[in-house]
Amino acid sequence: MTPAEKKELAVDFLSEFADPDPIKLATMVAEDFQWTVMTRMEGMPPMKGREGIKNLAGTLKTLMPGGLSMKFGTVICEGDHCAIQAESNATAVNGKKYNNRYHFYLRFAGDKIAEASEY
Repeated sequence: MTPAEKKELAVDFLSEFADPDPIKLATMVAEDFQWTVMTRMEGMPPMKGREGIKNLAGTLKTLMPGGLSMKFGTVICEGDHCAIQAESNATAVNGKKYNNRYHFYLRFAGDKIAEASEY
């Protein structure tokens, strides 16, 4: 994949959380995919594999029934690595506004996303 193709897949992947389709997300990631939220909070282990991303999609649909809309800033891809700045806009199931700023690091293995780190 070219850097431009990786950039497109990275943005498509994160955009999918606006209305997460677990099957589609699973096709975008490697079998040994891992998503890590970069926190020191207990109880947030990395999500692993295609089943992990499917579970994440289900959890997001439960917590944010209207989806997690993302606005993207800078996206830089070089080699197997992409760095993405983003901001979420959503309403949680409890009615509260959910608006976060993120930095995502994605690592590719061939044409699949192998690793996601969420800051």
